[in-house]
Amino acid sequence: MNLYIIVEGKATEPIVYTAWLKILAPQMTKIENAWEVAENNYYLFSSQGIPSIYKHVANAIVDVNSINEGNKGKYDYLLVCLDTEEETREYIEDQISKAVKENGEELKDAKLLVFEQKVCMETWFLGNRKVFKANAQDEVLLSYISEYNVRDLNPEDMNNLRPESYSTNAKFHLDYLKRMFRERNIRYSKSKPDEVCKEPFLEQLISRYQDTNDIETFGSWYEFIKHNLV
Repeated sequence: MNLYIIVEGKATEPIVYTAWLKILAPQMTKIENAWEVAENNYYLFSSQGIPSIYKHVANAIVDVNSINEGNKGKYDYLLVCLDTEEETREYIEDQISKAVKENGEELKDAKLLVFEQKVCMETWFLGNRKVFKANAQDEVLLSYISEYNVRDLNPEDMNNLRPESYSTNAKFHLDYLKRMFRERNIRYSKSKPDEVCKEPFLEQLISRYQDTNDIETFGSWYEFIKHNLV
């Protein structure tokens, strides 16, 4: 099994997906050159954001087709992982389809799968019930919990509850997460997401999904990995 993976973010996603794949599928080896694919490899590329990711997907299709035709190894899947932000999955799929059509080449000998991070990857991280501290001291965090308790309610459903000071839901979710971590004396930044890369943290997200079916978009990614790579 070989994967060509495109992620949206330039910092968090490359670090976290690499760490999680090492935990869940240790037989997979990350390669730095897409043409070096052999067996049990994955190539991971950051598109540096939206909307550039749509064009990068179209270009990746051309690359995967060329590699699969003229190389000893081949890619089985082209995975696209991105935040939904304020958009829907349908909108994202439509934008990908438009970019692919404009580029004039469809994926031939591999399968394209889109995994959305609703609202953002930090939304998934809010699903860790063990990190959540019920007796938080931060007054701002307490106001967030009062408005929407992510221990009891699905973080992915926390839409449009942000204070006016946040321009997007994703920015609000990031601040909620940072404050939640701070209660445990844990530092988090998008460029240093060390805590979420650890196996116990990942296990808590898997448990949350399996127990409650919350963080369902995380669950979709996890189910793919479990059934195809583990």
